[in-house]
Amino acid sequence: MRRVRRAPATERAYRADWVSFDAWCAERAVGSMPATPDAVARYLDDVGRLQSVATVRRRLAAVRAAHLDAGWASPTEAGAVRAAIARAEWHQRGRATPTTPLAIDDLRQMSDRLPDTLTGRRDRALLLLGYGAGLRPGEIAQLDAEAVRLVPGGLRVEMARGRVLVPFGSAPELCAVTAWTRWSAAAHLGDGPAFRAVDRHGHLGAGLGPKAVTRVVRRAADAAGLDPARYRGLSLRRGMVAAATEHGVSDARIMAHTGHRSRRLVRRYMHGG
Repeated sequence: MRRVRRAPATERAYRADWVSFDAWCAERAVGSMPATPDAVARYLDDVGRLQSVATVRRRLAAVRAAHLDAGWASPTEAGAVRAAIARAEWHQRGRATPTTPLAIDDLRQMSDRLPDTLTGRRDRALLLLGYGAGLRPGEIAQLDAEAVRLVPGGLRVEMARGRVLVPFGSAPELCAVTAWTRWSAAAHLGDGPAFRAVDRHGHLGAGLGPKAVTRVVRRAADAAGLDPARYRGLSLRRGMVAAATEHGVSDARIMAHTGHRSRRLVRRYMHGG
């Protein structure tokens, strides 16, 4: 059987998910290849107790892909497996999902996994600029390209709440200056929205809304092998606050950068509350 070609990020995520399933099977002395529908259903039940439905579905896709690549019939279409997915969806109905602050190592991994395409450049610039400037999803959506300027110290970002400086990053994959420069040059940005939709032909569309910012964050998290359901657009801002606090930056300096007016909110942002 001819092996299906997949994007490199998808291959990496599937490999990591297969390792999880294979280890689960080994611990229970059941076969992973080919796996029985009952084993897959039990595995999904275990995953669903701790992970989101999106992660459960991705793990299932990895098991299916591994079987098809190896020339085996996939056990994932069986009724027992579909029932396991339904159980995961049922148990997670109404479950509050906190907004997890994005850790710097996870941000690095997400940035590193993005492709060098126009969309990939846009997403990397959005992630790093949103993180570095501590922007809310609405601020990212409303940001105008002309409000982002290269200055000797990095990027100067003008917003309704004031001006912030995003310095050069400590590594290429964490440098908002480099990411913004590459995206704005490739997209030939002038005035108008800083972050815009890109169609499959590379044509720019309308500006992204706040919900689209969350989709960018979650797509990058998924490509990096992280649980996308844990993150939202606000994870960028909260991650920056948490990282600054961990590095000993005072509440006053953080508040000046983010526009917070309460130390209590700054502390809440550290924990995603």
